[in-house]
Order: sequence, then structure tokens, then C-alpha cells
Amino acid sequence: MGCDVSETGAGTPFILSLGSNMGDRLAHLERGIRHLARAVSIEAVSTVVESPVWAPSPPQPDFLNLVLRGRTDRDARGLLELAQSAEHSAGRVRSVRRGPRTLDVDIIFFGSEVIDSPELTVPHPRWSERPFVFHLVPEVAGEMVEPGTGERLRDLLPTGPIPPEIVPVAGSSTSWRITTGTRARD
Repeated sequence: MGCDVSETGAGTPFILSLGSNMGDRLAHLERGIRHLARAVSIEAVSTVVESPVWAPSPPQPDFLNLVLRGRTDRDARGLLELAQSAEHSAGRVRSVRRGPRTLDVDIIFFGSEVIDSPELTVPHPRWSERPFVFHLVPEVAGEMVEPGTGERLRDLLPTGPIPPEIVPVAGSSTSWRITTGTRARD
């Protein structure tokens, strides 16, 4: 299981997914979290799991994935810009659709907002089709609610064993402590 880091209560709650399948995947995830933590409050980080590419795409290595919950005073567009900045700082180049990535950061939920614009759709339109997201969100959901129903996410989603194609990463920390711009393992 991941861990709760803090509950500040200020700002809009959000859930992001982070993934990496190039280079030192765990280091890319850690750098992504640190980059985000400089600008938003991170409250909980899930277990890190390894999973195959979930959608039709060019042949590529498996991903390391996690989800996190935080709060921000930014609007959804501002959070998207921060996510893209974290990807860029990890060296992500968008040259092949669904190609390998040093870091991929997706907004899954942004408070109770429903957004459908050319640059951003929230809730993420395929979040429930991605087993690594679907099974990790309950670890970090806290009191967040599903925008359509108002029900708590942790009550709507599965608990129990993760499917066999999604493997918790041995040797990776499942306990994270985020402080201003740094990450430490407990």
C-alpha cells in the first residue's frame, strides 16, 4: 500500500497518474513527484507497480506506474501545465503517439469538476480502462468523490488483490514523505 503524507485541506484536490518506461524508470517517477511537490501539496502516493502497455502502441518496455493525490490553488489548466512541465524536465519528447516515455503525467480527477475541452478532459476519459490506475486509486483517494455520482472513490473502486499483470515493484518504497521540493523514504 502507498501512504498518506498530509491532509492540508486547502485548495482543490486532484489525482494524477505517473508512468515511465524509459531509462531509470523509478528515478523518473521520483523526479516527477519532486517537480510536482515544488508547486502543489502532495497528500498521498500509491504503491509503485510494473505493468505492460495497456493500449495498442508500438513495441516498448513495461511501465512503472503510481497514482498520487494532492491539492492545488491552480485551476485545472494550471495543473496540466505543471504536469507537462514535469514531463519536459524528465526529458519527455512527444515524437510517437503512445510511444515510450521517460515520464507521463495524466490528470485523472480534479476536484468534482467535469471538463471537456480540446486540451483537457477530466475525469480522464480512460482512467477506468487502465488497470494500474483503477486498482491504485483506492490507495490514495481519501475523501475524494466521483464527479458524476458524488460517491467516494474509495467506495466505488475495487479493493483486494491487484490483477496478475500488474506487479508491485520489489525494492521500491511504498512509503513516501513529501516535503517542500524533496522526497524521502520512510
